[in-house]
Amino acid sequence: MLLSFHSYKGGTGKTTFVGNLGIMLAQQGKKVCIIDTDVNGPGIHSLFNIRYDMTLIDFLQGVCSAEDVVYRYDDTKVYIVPSKACEEDISAMFKTPGEARDKLLKLIKKIAKKLDIDHFLFDCSPGINKSSLLTMNIVDKATIVSTIDIQDIRGTYLLSGMSAKLDTQAALLFNRIPLEKRDDINEIVADFSKKLGTELLGIIPYDESVARTWSRKIPMKDNPDCEYCTQLKKLAEKLIK
Repeated sequence: MLLSFHSYKGGTGKTTFVGNLGIMLAQQGKKVCIIDTDVNGPGIHSLFNIRYDMTLIDFLQGVCSAEDVVYRYDDTKVYIVPSKACEEDISAMFKTPGEARDKLLKLIKKIAKKLDIDHFLFDCSPGINKSSLLTMNIVDKATIVSTIDIQDIRGTYLLSGMSAKLDTQAALLFNRIPLEKRDDINEIVADFSKKLGTELLGIIPYDESVARTWSRKIPMKDNPDCEYCTQLKKLAEKLIK
């Protein structure tokens, strides 16, 4: 299954969610490949403490093979394709968006065949940009991660509209919700999702223990019984059917 994760702004907890989801799926016996397509501000390699030589950018530019950019995380069933910071977006590296799409699909096909991957997770660039939309256009489901910040809400509306135009199934996840507003928010986000005609995965309350990791540790590995992980597991059941 191909799953992409988007946000309108940075700071929504998207990368942390993707990393923990990958670990959770691996704990269930699945082989997972996480591909960092946030080429303007990559972060997956930091979360997993991956030291890399070649990255997604090098593969897309024809510098190396698909095998050269895949890194196994410790002794788990999680495989990482990191990216390095790049001024241009993925589409700008090719003559046409179609060429960019074909190159990315080639990478997926090669990794899937070699490692027998069950799920590909794409950590996409924040905002509405060509790299993010390119990835959204090739996946089975696109998840939009948002906070209750008004700009995030407006941006989520736009991203949901783009997924509809691309005919890609979308789902909404509201993250980092203040605990004291959790009950009040449930009805509001449910109504918002209904108006958009987009599936609501649910909400994850703000968790101080997760915030204190500074995106350098993975709660699902170190503290799988925490509130954040408990909620993530419930949402994952709806995400991966």
